Amino acid sequence: MQEQLTDGADEQTIIDAPGASARRMRIARYVSNILAPATISLPFILLVAFYQTQDQLSALIYAFITLFFLSVGPLLYIIIGVRLGKLSDIDVSRRTQRVGPFIFGIVSVMIGWLVLTLTNGPRNLQTVMIITVFSGIIMMVITFWWKISMHASSLGGVATMLTALYGAVMLPLFVLLVLVSWSRVALRRHTVPQVIAGSLAGIVLSLLILKIRGVN
Repeated sequence: MQEQLTDGADEQTIIDAPGASARRMRIARYVSNILAPATISLPFILLVAFYQTQDQLSALIYAFITLFFLSVGPLLYIIIGVRLGKLSDIDVSRRTQRVGPFIFGIVSVMIGWLVLTLTNGPRNLQTVMIITVFSGIIMMVITFWWKISMHASSLGGVATMLTALYGAVMLPLFVLLVLVSWSRVALRRHTVPQVIAGSLAGIVLSLLILKIRGVN
């Protein structure tokens, strides 16, 4: 089996090492898909929206507004790009193809943040949008030179914010961060330094913005 991967300025064909376990690769793919940024956004946004809320209907409405601009719109952009042959795959594995999706995603999230702000949406959801915008800009700049892991960055940010809101009960999410990092390396989508850098970027940026915003 061969997978095409572009990392830095080099394009290379990755071939699974002889004797590599097919079961191990299947597990890695399942983990990578289940813990992908778009997948984890649904439970994440719902947990943030319903945190200490008394108006559940309003929280649900704002959650879906947030999800539309945060995940649905950018995901549709990528799917259409794949269908048109403009993008390699749903993960946008080729580093050189990531700028367009990054820009679209950042603009979409900024519009979502503006909608939440103008309609007095939940402050925590606004904070999610702010973290995502800054994270997107930083990741896009890094992507010009290096293929940092978005899977690790996203889950690192999610684990950090949910732990800040709900406390120690959310700490096991960091185990999932290790698991998704393993899957990305096992699938040869990223190197160990790339998933470590992505994890740290998501955690540190989230901590910084949460501190500034006074979220605890």
